[in-house]
Amino acid sequence: MTELLLKLFVKDYKNVESTEVRKQYGLLGSFFGLITNFIVFAAKIVIGAMLGLYSIIADSVNNLSDFGNNFLTIFGYKIYAKKADDEHPFGHQRMEYVISLVISCVVIALGVVMVYQGILDTIQFIKSMQQTGHPIIDDTFTYTSYIVTLCILSAAIFTKVMQGLVYRNLGKRINSLPMIAMFQDSRNDVIATSLVVVGVVVTWFTGYSVDCFFTIAVGILVIVSGIGIMKDAINVLLGEKPDEVLVKKLVALVSSHKDVYGMHDLTMHCYGSVIFAVLHLEVDAKTDVMVSHELCDTVEREAKAKLNINLTVHMDPILVNDPDTDKYKKAVEEALATYKEHISMHDFRILSAPSYVNIIFDLVLPTNLDNGLGRKQVRDEILKHTNNRYGKPTYLVIHYDDYITDFLQGTTAEKKDG
Repeated sequence: MTELLLKLFVKDYKNVESTEVRKQYGLLGSFFGLITNFIVFAAKIVIGAMLGLYSIIADSVNNLSDFGNNFLTIFGYKIYAKKADDEHPFGHQRMEYVISLVISCVVIALGVVMVYQGILDTIQFIKSMQQTGHPIIDDTFTYTSYIVTLCILSAAIFTKVMQGLVYRNLGKRINSLPMIAMFQDSRNDVIATSLVVVGVVVTWFTGYSVDCFFTIAVGILVIVSGIGIMKDAINVLLGEKPDEVLVKKLVALVSSHKDVYGMHDLTMHCYGSVIFAVLHLEVDAKTDVMVSHELCDTVEREAKAKLNINLTVHMDPILVNDPDTDKYKKAVEEALATYKEHISMHDFRILSAPSYVNIIFDLVLPTNLDNGLGRKQVRDEILKHTNNRYGKPTYLVIHYDDYITDFLQGTTAEKKDG
């Protein structure tokens, strides 16, 4: 069904890297939800009002909120597709995360109202038990109303299943948080309506109004769903760690160049589908600087063409196949290998004087070692492996990089030996 809708309403729908195409995906999902949510809301509110079942009415209001969320999403995707301007040089694509945040607030508020009403009805249920010895008797059901109610609710569940599948498929194709959020909401609507059906069946067979318990259950489910959507949106807005698969693809792409001897200090910032990254590349200091610069430019172009990453490369020249440098580097690596934690080293170089050697490099320590005591322990271990090892005392000049913001930590292809 999703494929058919895309062919009918989205031009060049396979070009999902295009901002305009992504906007059309979002608008398609939103308008599809607009229509289906209104139909489901209208059917439920009518049958709920006729029978006086608040669980059905609450469920219908939930669908009405989904209808409103679709309007929000349409508005958001209109802004999402706006080009970058002076005030927003990176574009407006993070608007989709703001939309998700607003949707989550609406969903949570609705769930709270449902739980509140369910509690009020539960109090009446308990009072009835105390006064009469049995729950409130529901005599509104007839055989015809029972069948009609089940048919309408079953049709609503089917519609929501189809709606959720469309949302999910569209969301996966363009990696859209609002679409995934609406899919989760549709999935929860299916569960909620199924609980309502159970309540209707129980009321029909027992004659007792147990509607209040199912209203509370539906409300709690809605609140939990809203919190999940809010958490996902806030994580992205705050700046969460980039996708590990994407990082590994970038590492593999860079490592495929034989003249790259190492990489470090990778940072990434995501603005919707637009990704900006900065990466340091280690190249042979003996290579002509114009050749190394062209290598950096090539890596930047490939990252954009193959991974849609706007990459900026910083070039770090290092000595390659230099006997003195290599032997001290190996000694430092032996010291770092004594730790079970992964410790990254880069920008390694030495300054050798007649009576001593300065060893200069950058370290990225894991968080449990990146403190005064941890740094001293690592430093002492390195000195133990290097000082006077080759006939000269050594002095260390260490720069400590931030472990948290270097997204190469934990990757298996962090560097390539010369």
